[in-house]
Amino acid sequence: MKLNKKIIIGATALALGSLSVVAINTNNSNYVSASAASTKETTVKLRLNHNSYVYDKNGKRLKKYKGKKALIKKSQKLTIKGKIEPIQKAKRYYFYGKLENGNRPAYWLTYKKINNDYYYSIGNKGYIKCVNVKTIDGYSLMSTEATVTIKPRIEKVAHTWNKLGEQTTKTYKSGQKLIIDDTNILPNQNTYSYRVKGTDYWVSAQDLKSYPRPSHMVTSRILRYN
Repeated sequence: MKLNKKIIIGATALALGSLSVVAINTNNSNYVSASAASTKETTVKLRLNHNSYVYDKNGKRLKKYKGKKALIKKSQKLTIKGKIEPIQKAKRYYFYGKLENGNRPAYWLTYKKINNDYYYSIGNKGYIKCVNVKTIDGYSLMSTEATVTIKPRIEKVAHTWNKLGEQTTKTYKSGQKLIIDDTNILPNQNTYSYRVKGTDYWVSAQDLKSYPRPSHMVTSRILRYN
């Protein structure tokens, strides 16, 4: 992945836009395209960001799915049946619908938590991990937290900053895995930084092996872009 180029482009877009925390207007049912927000099952189109194994309802990897190897390639597009519902508080995996009147309502495609992982049902008793899904009906899937791997770009360790953009003494070694739970562009910086869960330590996206999945934006805050 050409991470540095994407960091600069993404950071510039975020810096130029207005970002604010808002409540979701649940009366706005203008969620678009192939699916309408509903408590009933509807047709949903998924696009993957990674090859995905197929699992059963207990989280056990299947050997066969529909008579073939239980592996769905990244290039494949899936059409499934699922429930899409509006949310007022971010779910572990969620997405934003169509922009209407300055508001982009948030939704979630219902998933199942098995042990410590989250799965979407794809029918025929098969499940795939939510983290392997890139888009739902063309809308980018987001998460409230994600796991990343440290890979310092310049030095042997990755330095950290606090929310004020001040460098701290905390560092992380190459290969360390961290759970992150927020995304921001800190003061006096022009690239994304991610907050290490449970701390005020922020690591630069440039010191990560790759962007978090399913999306480079990780946050539990409900956002609106004007």
